[in-house]
Amino acid sequence: MFLLLGRYLKPIDEVEAHLDAHRDWVREHAQAGVFIAAGREVPLQGGLIVATGVTRDEVDAIIAKDPYFIEKVAEYDVREYDVVMAVPGAAALQS
Repeated sequence: MFLLLGRYLKPIDEVEAHLDAHRDWVREHAQAGVFIAAGREVPLQGGLIVATGVTRDEVDAIIAKDPYFIEKVAEYDVREYDVVMAVPGAAALQS
């Protein structure tokens, strides 16, 4: 499992100019079963995506197509975890 910790590099108005395209990108990977959770940080300084069922190289390739990354309004700190315990209903975290 990977945590993609996004951090905004530009003022929020510049970030939000690309929000619809970014959400389409998130939706695409959620529908493919790769992204299983996503959300905005509070206070708003970035966001979080949980990805599963892919390799690090695949994560990097996916990030490279994110409009936020392409437009240089955000960067990602990618962290990999080997989930050893998950509550019932959260089995996707262990793939």
